[in-house]
Amino acid sequence: MASILRIKRSGTAGDPTTLGQGELAYSSLADNGSNGGDRLYIGTGTEVAGNAVNHEVIGGKYFTSKLDHALGTLTPNSAILVDANSKIDVLNVDNVTLNGNTISTTDTNGGLILAPNGTGTTTVNSVVFGTTVDVVGKRITQVATPTADSDAATKAYVDAVTAGQTFTIGDGSATDTFNAASGTLLFNGLTGITTAVTNDAVSIDLDDTSVTAGDYGSATAIPTFTVDGQGRLTAAGTASISTSLNVQGDTIPLASQSLLFASSGDGISFAYDSGTNTATYSMATATTSAKGVASFATADFGVSSGAVSLNDAVVKGVGANSGSTTPTGHSFSIIGDSSQGITTSGSGANVTVTIADATVSAKGVASFATADFGVSSGAVSLNDAVLKTITTDTGAGLTPSSHGISIVGGEGVDVTHAGAVITVTGEDATYTNKGIASFDTNDFTVTSGAVSLKSGSVANADLANDGIVIGSTDVSLGGTITNLVGLTNVTVDDITLNGNVISTPSSVNDIILDPKGGDSAGGRVIIQGDLLVQGTETIVNSTTMTINDKNLVLADSAADATAANGAGITINGAAATLQYLVSGDKWEVNKDFNTTGELYRNGTAIGEYIQDVMGTAIAVGEGLDFAYNDGAGTHTFSAELATITNKGVASYDSDQFTVTSGAVTVSTLDGGTY
Repeated sequence: MASILRIKRSGTAGDPTTLGQGELAYSSLADNGSNGGDRLYIGTGTEVAGNAVNHEVIGGKYFTSKLDHALGTLTPNSAILVDANSKIDVLNVDNVTLNGNTISTTDTNGGLILAPNGTGTTTVNSVVFGTTVDVVGKRITQVATPTADSDAATKAYVDAVTAGQTFTIGDGSATDTFNAASGTLLFNGLTGITTAVTNDAVSIDLDDTSVTAGDYGSATAIPTFTVDGQGRLTAAGTASISTSLNVQGDTIPLASQSLLFASSGDGISFAYDSGTNTATYSMATATTSAKGVASFATADFGVSSGAVSLNDAVVKGVGANSGSTTPTGHSFSIIGDSSQGITTSGSGANVTVTIADATVSAKGVASFATADFGVSSGAVSLNDAVLKTITTDTGAGLTPSSHGISIVGGEGVDVTHAGAVITVTGEDATYTNKGIASFDTNDFTVTSGAVSLKSGSVANADLANDGIVIGSTDVSLGGTITNLVGLTNVTVDDITLNGNVISTPSSVNDIILDPKGGDSAGGRVIIQGDLLVQGTETIVNSTTMTINDKNLVLADSAADATAANGAGITINGAAATLQYLVSGDKWEVNKDFNTTGELYRNGTAIGEYIQDVMGTAIAVGEGLDFAYNDGAGTHTFSAELATITNKGVASYDSDQFTVTSGAVTVSTLDGGTY
């Protein structure tokens, strides 16, 4: 349920007699202007005997009721609240009322005084004002006729007063007094100035001079002027200018003639733009039939500072097998050597070089029969069908000499020929002659020309040696060995027996002893003597291991406790360890112990030991007591009752508190009345 917090309150008194520091109190006594009612108080400052030195008013109905009205409306006995435009409808300040555009007074015959403070100045729109009332250029109307020197006056009053007034005028060096009622103020012009007054307006005009009005200056003359001390033109004229242009010693009268720009020569043209006064000369592009400007192809010409030369790729000189020639008059001759079957002829721009056909008696060009020759990039070679080299069993390299070769037979081979056919025949083998032979299928096997003896085709008795000696044991072929002696070193696959050592190569890591082969986990390896393992790791994968020794020594080579640190038992899979730790000189077990018997420490059961330790080691804090009965084996914790000076357990008044499942809440906190 929600908590209720009640502060100190009264309906019969205003400011409470006693109010603690930070304590709140509210008086609902109707305010009469002096009884302090309808106000919210809070105690501040030093507190003496439960009463704060200050009782501050921080709110209440007295204040909030003054705010309960429409915004922007002036309400009696209420605060001023402006509307959304920061405005209020009317404002009364003492005897002055501001309402709309009107500032008025409310007392009988009350005057409205505008009294700027001080004697200083202020600037508005760049105009400096003294201690004044500024209406920013607007009219003040309905002003009464003044009766005192400090009263404001109307324009009519000022006009009537000033009608017979005098004032003083001056020219900077002398002054004169003018009476507006009896005198006439004259405006006289001096040198070159004429004045006139018409309809209350004074006109001032400059007199004409002797200079004739008109335009001065022309295409052949410039204007000239004379100016007097008053800045007037007293004379005007012109001065002639040159009207001719000298071009290359020739005088051109510009006033009567025009200067023409002409173009002459092949490929030159001229254009004039009157809009921009621009004269442009252009050169036509050269063609094969007309002169003009031209560019030079970089492949054929080189141009440097206007000098044109033929590129090296353009023929200027002709070289021959012997000497060279340079064209004369843009021509040279190409002449063939008739002794070599070469002749030349010309037709138009073409030169034809002709080489005569070769014959058996004269050099010349020739074709090569594709059946006999191969020709690639001018290189001629014999076709493969033409005999150049003969390869024999001893290799290639036999080359015909003088277009002839000999094919002769060797041992067991006869060579004969008839016409263009050569026949090579093998001779039959005999006891005295090497040759070809067939093999008896009962004794031999012939596969792809390979001959091998069949099993049993040669009897042991037919061999020169019918036995073999292994070590010092002589074994006949086909015999059986039951006792092999005399061997000093035996290697079988990766196993070597040498003396009393069984070893493997360095590349082989394991020696496998497999009794009851075929059954990977069956059989036994029995070692009659002691077993010494000098490796760094011993792994036993058996499911049952039995050790007759009553004492199992771990870390037997450890020199001290530090060297034995971490020794113990580790059970893989469960990640369970029992290890010796040098720190604290103790065993450390990382899994729980579960025993049906009793655990002891120095002859004392662990349960009793824990009880004894708890009986002396347990310390209780504020509000809690502890008692240990060793005989009964009980530990008793009891809570102390809470007092003003002692923390402890307590019950809660159901009128003020609510307790649910141990959670305490304040339902009502009442500060009381005064």
